Amino acid sequence: MYTRGQFAVMGSVGIKALRLYHEEGLLVPAYINKENGYHFYEEKQLAVLQKIKNYRKIGMSLFEIRQILDGMADEAEIIESKINETDRLLSEMKAYKKETEYDDTETNAEQIDCKPFGKCRCIFVRENTERENLGMSVGKLYERAAREGITIAGAHFVIFDKLDTDDSFNMTTFLPVSNYTGENVLEVYEENCIHINFKGGFSKVSKAHQMLRKYAEENSIKPTERIYEVYNKDMSVDVYYSKRH
Repeated sequence: MYTRGQFAVMGSVGIKALRLYHEEGLLVPAYINKENGYHFYEEKQLAVLQKIKNYRKIGMSLFEIRQILDGMADEAEIIESKINETDRLLSEMKAYKKETEYDDTETNAEQIDCKPFGKCRCIFVRENTERENLGMSVGKLYERAAREGITIAGAHFVIFDKLDTDDSFNMTTFLPVSNYTGENVLEVYEENCIHINFKGGFSKVSKAHQMLRKYAEENSIKPTERIYEVYNKDMSVDVYYSKRH
């Protein structure tokens, strides 16, 4: 057997780590001398210690590790969840990096054009007036598409209207679909719009609105109170302002 100090050196960990693993029930000493309180470990416990170190290295909590060691959780499932979590965080970090590196000079008035909002059939959700809740609405649409076997035909988008009111406005979230004739489907089309493809990322889309309103003012265009935002996979946003005839 090995003292706690000897075992710590052999396992390349600190005494504090061994104390913590003992307290959490992950690695209990094989023997504790009642007279002097010394803790002793067996050589075979080095394999358990190495497992704990490996689990910690990939971000597992002490609770998750104990669940695995006690046979209460599946190692492969927890590792897969960690991979998915890491992929999600990596995607968010890349998106954030892209947004912070964005240079406003890359987008200018020359990229603003007049074009229709293309015709598409969509399933939709109209249930809130808070932009912060957009993710929930989008999630419901994708869940419905998966549940009913609906083929998705494009990027999701939002229509804001009645923006001339002081206390509230309408926000409807749409998901283009194909070959679907079920309930709660709308055909969306807007013939006269000013448009910009904004590459500054979702969080900076207010810049696109400022540019479109400035363009409209400089060109004597009177927009209606209906706005389209299309959220593309490349993190760009197509913004359309419906204009009066």
